[in-house]
Amino acid sequence: MRKKALTRREFLAGLAVGGGASILAACATPPAPTPQVIERVVTQEVVKQVTVAPVQVEKVVTKEVVKQVTVAPQARGKLTMWIDINFYSRGSEALLKSQVQDWAQQNSVDITYLQEQGDTITAKVNAALEAKQLPDVFYTTDITALQILRASQTSDMTDLVTELNKNMGGFSQGILSCITVNGKQIAVPYALSTEVFYARKDLLDKAGLPLPQTWDDVFAAARKIHNPPTVWGLGLQLANTNNGDAENTMLELLWGHGGSVFDKDGSTVLLDGQPVRTVLAMLKKAWDEGLWPKDVLTGDSAWNNTAYQSGKIAFTINTGSIAKYLAANNPDLLKATALYPVPAGPKGHFAASVANVLLIPNTTKVPDLAKSLVRWINDPTRYQTWMTELQGFRVPAYTGLDKMPMWADPLMKPLGESLAFTYLSGYPGPTTALSGQVFIQQVLSKMSNHVLVDNWTADKAIADALTSIQKIKDTLAGAK
Repeated sequence: MRKKALTRREFLAGLAVGGGASILAACATPPAPTPQVIERVVTQEVVKQVTVAPVQVEKVVTKEVVKQVTVAPQARGKLTMWIDINFYSRGSEALLKSQVQDWAQQNSVDITYLQEQGDTITAKVNAALEAKQLPDVFYTTDITALQILRASQTSDMTDLVTELNKNMGGFSQGILSCITVNGKQIAVPYALSTEVFYARKDLLDKAGLPLPQTWDDVFAAARKIHNPPTVWGLGLQLANTNNGDAENTMLELLWGHGGSVFDKDGSTVLLDGQPVRTVLAMLKKAWDEGLWPKDVLTGDSAWNNTAYQSGKIAFTINTGSIAKYLAANNPDLLKATALYPVPAGPKGHFAASVANVLLIPNTTKVPDLAKSLVRWINDPTRYQTWMTELQGFRVPAYTGLDKMPMWADPLMKPLGESLAFTYLSGYPGPTTALSGQVFIQQVLSKMSNHVLVDNWTADKAIADALTSIQKIKDTLAGAK
């Protein structure tokens, strides 16, 4: 529909109305503006109170709590040691025993220590061999060691001997040979019992005679100072009644005159020769002249000790035991005595000896403890202390001890000098089971007694001795 045009009056009226309205509008309070909402995303840290459980801090408090624990007591070791060597000195016997007991205490070992000699210990050894109940450590002679070898109850001690051979200059070859069998050692060498000659210098001086240096000198001087029943010229051991001293005397005389029982191989017998006939003739002549007290034939190994110490005999052979006794009990007789190496025969000086050894039988149940004890008493300080206490009753098995202060003592010096020509029963060969049994069974002293007492000829006595040696050989062969 077409819109009608406004007249001037209508236009002006309208303008007036519109203008007034505008003025009114301008003079009125304007309405509050409508706020414009603007969304803003704001990241804001808000501290919020939160109840948090307290942190537990572990506090370590040491508190001793004694807890009762039952522990089984540790079993103590047990070891048995036997000694069948007579030291002739209470001090040396006590010292060795104390050394063994010190070892036992430090190692928590209960020790059974037994020292006996003679028939008593022989019976014990025989019974123990039969029952295979030898002691764990046995201090004995090389002869008894060979007896134990025959019973197959020795152990191989080569490692221990090799270890100890580094001590104190090492062992002498003579004593090593006596315990070496098929290249192995059956015992540890410990000491030797070498001998010296005892002479009544006062009687020799009175007769205008020098100290006899050879066997011929000895027998000649004995005839001149022989004055029984005050004093007899000779006191050399002769008895074959379980007396190793008599066997030693026969060996010294035989070696000095160039003879021996065995050859270097240790088995070939050389007894049947001129040297043994010379020795038997020398002894027979002196016996028939009465140069010995008759009780020499029934005496034990201490017979010559007692006879010399009482002034009954003018000459004898022994270890340092006689001198030790005289120093304590008869110093006047000691001053009247000369001590020096065993007189020489045409072939030189020879002293017979028995070796002392430490043996660990293969029957022991505590071989490590036994070896520990052997090491302990072979400690250089303990060993030399004990050797000094012995004062010549035994001499060292170690070659490096020939400079010990004790050898400067005039009474001890001859023993030290004798070490250079001290030999064992198998000389010039090794000590063997055969030579050991010949010594134990006293084949040589029985031979001499047949000549002296039974008036056998030398040939008959030698033949009998050879038969005895062959029987021993056969027995040993049968025992293998």
